[in-house]
Amino acid sequence: MNHLIAAMRTFLKIVDVQGFGRAAEQLHLSPARVTRHISELESHLGVRLLQRSTRKIALTDVGSRYAEGCRSLLSELEKIESLAKEESTQISGDLHVVVLASLMSPELAMLFADFRERHTDVSLHITLTESDVDLLGGGFDVGIVAERMISSLSLVSRTLVHAPLVAVASPAYLMNVSSPRRPADLGEHRVITHVANGKTFRWLDGKGRNHSVHLDACFAVNSAQLQRQIALAGAGIALLPEFIIANDVKIGSLVRVLDSYRIENNDVTIKVAYQGREFLPGKVRAFVDQVVSHFDQLSISSPPQHAFHLKGTPAPAHAHSHELKMLPA
Repeated sequence: MNHLIAAMRTFLKIVDVQGFGRAAEQLHLSPARVTRHISELESHLGVRLLQRSTRKIALTDVGSRYAEGCRSLLSELEKIESLAKEESTQISGDLHVVVLASLMSPELAMLFADFRERHTDVSLHITLTESDVDLLGGGFDVGIVAERMISSLSLVSRTLVHAPLVAVASPAYLMNVSSPRRPADLGEHRVITHVANGKTFRWLDGKGRNHSVHLDACFAVNSAQLQRQIALAGAGIALLPEFIIANDVKIGSLVRVLDSYRIENNDVTIKVAYQGREFLPGKVRAFVDQVVSHFDQLSISSPPQHAFHLKGTPAPAHAHSHELKMLPA
């Protein structure tokens, strides 16, 4: 296809400058290459496009019509190429983002609002979910999701948050039960997790000794925010990512239990994922850069330190999947 387009351009240049030699000079091609382009083009079409003599060249009837068509085609091709190239630099159009619902917070909402404030030509479509995500199949440009939710190995991803699970309960719940002193004591409590059929949690104590405990959930919930709400209601002990409950612990509405132990095998990693590093549309590149910068500014650190602190009132629990649209002004 590229060879055919090159031959069309050579043909039009010959017509415009009325000569093979001048066309070769202006196209920086050898005269033999120019002659070969025309011979191959005529052979491909099965018609003669040019009448040649030692003094001049002239278009045949079919050559005249073909030249007109070539000009129209190449003009459209240039427009299409220009639009495609602008896509990599312009920050505009629809941007579809899927977000882990449990991650939603006032800070993340402010991030979305700030992005739209900076880039008013972008229509931001946000979908919240707790399920596995197929970015390409779902029509999403970017995902801000847990690592376990990413189903495609072809995606590029960058880590935003890496946080341990911690055990928490409300003061009201702990008033009526004996607070667990060892991980094995959780078997005597109502446990709130995302696992329906039980799971073995591996805990490390302060001396590095391993304590493996199989837990069957009293509440199995696929939303960390809903698990948090259930714990706040005094219904049991929840095992949640530290960043989800950091503010609740700070204000005393939730209390950490088994604080001298660390869950070893269920850290939560939040990533921003997108399709490929090369040829990213400008809107995707700008959004990913702003997301990464936003989380960097929250001073996120890896376990065993605290992951990060979300200020303000935590966001309410979300349903399984919702969509928000932020349209151009």
